[in-house]
Parts: sequence; C-alpha cells; structure tokens
Amino acid sequence: MNHPAKFEYVLNKIKEMIEKGEIKEGERLPSEIEYSKKLGVSRATLREALRILEDEGYVKRYHGVGTFVTRPRVIKSGMEELISITRLIEKQGMRPGTKDVLIERVKPTEKEAALMNIPVEDNIFRIQRVRTADDIPVLYCIDRIPAKYVKKEFNFNKESLFQYLQEDLGIYIAYAVSDVIPVKAKVKNIYKKLEMKSASGVLLLLEQLHFDENNNPIFYSSNYFSPEKFRFYIVRKRV
Repeated sequence: MNHPAKFEYVLNKIKEMIEKGEIKEGERLPSEIEYSKKLGVSRATLREALRILEDEGYVKRYHGVGTFVTRPRVIKSGMEELISITRLIEKQGMRPGTKDVLIERVKPTEKEAALMNIPVEDNIFRIQRVRTADDIPVLYCIDRIPAKYVKKEFNFNKESLFQYLQEDLGIYIAYAVSDVIPVKAKVKNIYKKLEMKSASGVLLLLEQLHFDENNNPIFYSSNYFSPEKFRFYIVRKRV
C-alpha cells in the first residue's frame, strides 16, 4: 500500500509545477518509469496521483501515447471554505466577470423575510447576475440584502459582494449556513444563462444565509452552479 504522505507529495508537487508554469500546457510528461524515479516514489503512487490529476483537469492521458498537461477547465472548491466567487475564480487563475445584472429594490417574499429576520413590509435589494470566468458563464446567482443595511444609495459596482459589504458598508461576513440542492437546469431557463448543452441537465443550487460576527443574518443567496464548470469536494477526516 502506498504511504499517504508520498501520495500527497506527488499530487501537490505536480500541481505546483503546472500552476507555476514549470510544466507548460500541452507538454508531455516523462514515462511512468522515468517520472517515478525522478520523484522518488513507486509507479503505483505516481499512477494514482495522475488519475486524480486527470479527474481534476490538470492532465490528459492517452493510451499508448503518454500523459499531457492541460489547463484545468473546472473550477474547484472545498465545501468547508467560505470564499467569494470572485476570489475562487481568481485562485483558479481565471478572470472573474459579471453580466446580465439586474438590481431591484422590492418587498421580500415570506421566505426571504423569515430567513433574514425582517418584516415582510421592509424593502430588500435583490441582485440577479451571471458570473463568468474568462468570459465563460459559470454561475447564476440571486442575492438579497435588507435595505436597512444600505445607509445611502446602493452603489454596488464591484465583482465581489463580500468586498462591497466590507469596504462600503463596514459589514464583515463571518460564516454562512448552506443547503445543497440538485435542481433541473430548465428552472428559470438557467441553462440558457449558463450556456449549458441541454435543459435536461442538473444544476447544483447552493442556498446560503450569511451572518456577521454578531450572528446577524446579513444576506441570503441562491447560487446555481453548472456541473460542467464547477466541482465541489469535501475533506472528510476520520474521528
């Protein structure tokens, strides 16, 4: 059996070399025999690391030809991380963007009011937009912020809502409570917004209620992720 430390070392080492550009996109990796000797691990350890790298989009293996470096096209994130979509896309080495923005000052639905602990008579700002990575639509999101937190005019012109809340409104988001729900891509015609191949597919809906450091509910979001472009994972530890 391969030692976990050796396996993690190989996986992280190759990832690091690709991300730093030490191994270029399109470059062929050495044979398994050569590479395992170079990295000081068994061929079985190397083979398993390459399998995971291929799953994550870092390499492409062709039978009888070799293993080639590719650029990861899927945005990955741990479910335990609370990070802005903007920062997540940037960490992937891609350029974040926004299009099809619609901002409305409206009355909340009963569900929105209950979640954010405000009267249904209050106003909220509801922001709908498509987020892009290198101009490719990857996410459709709906964010709701109680108007009481916006002291003056709602001048949201940043990519990151986290950044806007902290820098413009002085509100720091400390944590979020999330529900993960699979939904049909044809809901709200989201598959068109995300330029998905088919309406028959499934989206990953991440519904989150975000809280500040004093446990106040600040905003409620519904994020529809295309599984063609996003992958979430969970690190599970034995206890």
